[in-house]
Amino acid sequence: MISHIKLNEIKKLSDSVTLKTNDQGFEFIIIDHQNFDAAFTLHGGHLIHFQRKHQRPLIYLSKTAAFNNSKAIRGGVPICWPWFGKPNQEFAEPLPSHGFARISKWKVTCINEDNQGVNIDFSLASSEASKQLWKHDFQLTLKASLSDFIELSLVTENTGSSSFTYSGALHTYLHIANTEQVNIEGLAEDYTDSLDAGKSKKSPTLLTINAELDAIHQVNQGDLMVNDGGNQRKIMVTNSGNDSVVVWNPWINKAASFADMPDDGYQTMLCIESAITGQNGVLVEAGQAHTLSTTIKETAMK
Repeated sequence: MISHIKLNEIKKLSDSVTLKTNDQGFEFIIIDHQNFDAAFTLHGGHLIHFQRKHQRPLIYLSKTAAFNNSKAIRGGVPICWPWFGKPNQEFAEPLPSHGFARISKWKVTCINEDNQGVNIDFSLASSEASKQLWKHDFQLTLKASLSDFIELSLVTENTGSSSFTYSGALHTYLHIANTEQVNIEGLAEDYTDSLDAGKSKKSPTLLTINAELDAIHQVNQGDLMVNDGGNQRKIMVTNSGNDSVVVWNPWINKAASFADMPDDGYQTMLCIESAITGQNGVLVEAGQAHTLSTTIKETAMK
């Protein structure tokens, strides 16, 4: 929920969708549909909240997240693009970790809604400012389809005359009841451990969370299932266009080091990321496009 954020209505964009700002002028897209509540920020094209009516939130947002135009927001679904993690050495320093899309201002380009849900598109295009960080011409579109589940598709279009490669992620923070009551099914067995110099390791079939975790799993062939026992629900995550799945939880010490996360924030969040992390990234030829997506559905435990 984002009820702790005081917002001022600026403009109705459709029956369910409203542009609002906080007292500092930071812009939010608030969706109050008969089936769900959701919120985005134009900073980052960032989904920060989704909750079906009379259900628990599905997306985690830190209660101490910073809302300004220079910092990425802690929680939601940050868009890591056009690189994942630290930039390649071909780029000059300093450059933002996880790219510039999540700290850039996006535009709403399309809204369609009906009794079932809302489809809303956000766009970000290359500019003189972006070319100071990444030299390529592009059109980036986040297509969000919200109903009783979430579907996010990030479309990368090459609008230039030469090919480029990119990497990135839909860095989804899932809201869970408690890490001690969660396990994950369906992850590929092979993964690299970012906390142990990228060593290759094997994952158990049923992954539990009891320490800091930053694992890059090979792309899985089916759905992922997060068993959120404390909320008596299952969260199914289906990804496409990715080469890997990143599973992340900062645990006690790292959460305590974050100014924009409560010390106990690690207990109620778990990142399951549809990601492109391979060294070669994804090649997008001139005039072509590539789509990275994630779909998130919840069902009650039987």
